[in-house]
Parts: sequence; structure tokens; C-alpha cells
Amino acid sequence: MLSEKKINKRIVLAGGPGTGKTSVINALKKERFYCFEEAAREIFNEFKLKGSNFKTDPIKISKNILDKRKHDFESANLIDCRESVVFYDRGIHEITAYLNSIGKSSMYWDELPFKFNYDLIILFEPWKEIYKKDENRIENFSDAKKISPFIFEIYKKSGINMIKVPNFSIEERVKFILKNLP
Repeated sequence: MLSEKKINKRIVLAGGPGTGKTSVINALKKERFYCFEEAAREIFNEFKLKGSNFKTDPIKISKNILDKRKHDFESANLIDCRESVVFYDRGIHEITAYLNSIGKSSMYWDELPFKFNYDLIILFEPWKEIYKKDENRIENFSDAKKISPFIFEIYKKSGINMIKVPNFSIEERVKFILKNLP
């Protein structure tokens, strides 16, 4: 007897830096949901050790982030997870959004998002009261505000259903997200 292929819903927590996505991902993990972590921080650290950064080598770094995010996207249906839902701390589309925001995109990057479809995008908007700069965050708050419209636009162009998460506590954000799952 053939086994049925598992279909998990792919939910992306999207938005600029410092908007609370990772805090919510960590709370979802505590609720036993499967969550893919943000790849960029680890990749930024690797490039930093080599004397490079996103501002000096955005395409090479973007390719590394893409490799990791594609792997995570393709792995979604191999995972046995709660309520057949997997969460991502950022999606593939955001690579293009970042490159667009610095004027470094190309036809390749602009067409890339249309090859990947998520089930729902949860948008996190800039929120100055929770924004924190750390040694691995390359953007300041004004950068976070600048990138957000590019992120919104790339998901909108892709036609993926989106909802904006209100500026609530982490617990209330998690409740809001779980209530709005497809």
C-alpha cells in the first residue's frame, strides 16, 4: 500500500529586522510547533569572519541565504509536525525584497519569488518600542522602516494571502497567529 504524501502548511513570519519575529518563533516552539530558524544571522557571521558583509557582498550572501531557505522550503513535507503546520522565520521572497531595497536586484532575483508559494504570510511591522540593535543585526531602526514596504510589496506581488500581526505582547501575537491559520 502506498503511503499518502504529507502536506504541511507553510507559514512565514515576515518583516523587517527587530519586529519580534524570532521572539514569536521561540514562543511557537514552546507550543511544540515546528519552526525553521532565520538563516541569515549564521551566514552573516560566517562572512564576517572572512572580512565580508551584506553591504559589500550582497549577491554572494543572498545566494547562501537562498540555499538554506530553499532547503527549508523543500523539507517542509518531510516533517511530522503539530497541526500539519510549519513556521519560517522569514521566507525566500525577503531575499529579493532586501536586494530591491538596496538597488541590487536583477531579473533572476525578481523572478525567484514566483517559484515558491507559502500558505500564509504573517507580516510584522516596524515597532520602535521593541527594536533592539545587537552585534549581528546589520540594520538600525530607520533601515527596518525602509525595508518593510519592500517586504510587503514582494509578497503582495506574489499573490500569497497575508495578514498583519498587531503590536501585542508575544503571547497575544501567538494567539492571533494560531487563530488565523489556514
